[in-house]
Amino acid sequence: MSYLFSFSGRINRAKIWLFIPIAIVWWLAIVAIAAFGLHWSHYVEAMRAFKATVPHAFHPPFPHPDAISGPGWGVVAAIVVLALAYVWAKLAIFVKRLHDRNKSAWWLIPYWLLPLALHAYVRVSEHSMFLRHYAAMGMPQKIAFGVALLIGLWVFVELYFFRGTKGENRFGPDPLA
Repeated sequence: MSYLFSFSGRINRAKIWLFIPIAIVWWLAIVAIAAFGLHWSHYVEAMRAFKATVPHAFHPPFPHPDAISGPGWGVVAAIVVLALAYVWAKLAIFVKRLHDRNKSAWWLIPYWLLPLALHAYVRVSEHSMFLRHYAAMGMPQKIAFGVALLIGLWVFVELYFFRGTKGENRFGPDPLA
């Protein structure tokens, strides 16, 4: 449990790579709970109908789920708890990996929050963030999109490929020692 939920210590590259399949299973569980618990059966029907009428569309419109009733609120609560636990775990994994690189958790601001803010700016100003709309973006949105993409690529390379600090650092012992 400390691997997923503790912010102290260090983890090596192998453990951050291990989080990828964990995250996939986590989100599949959330989607399954939402789909079955909230009876989104008509979503599949709406997707089929939309694809039949507009076969080359990038994505169908997202229909609203069935009205939430008594037991449905328990499902919504489970989804919220799982989603918040996922964000907490992802933050903990990233912080411990930053610790292994001898960086404090404050690096999450340029590594995570700045790209999120830039993507939000692009999405709000252009109403879409999909690559097929890149040509239609204005220059400020293209720059914001490019900067966010470059920061994300750098974070991925640094956290997933670069070796951590050899030996003990200010955040604890070397996880490979």
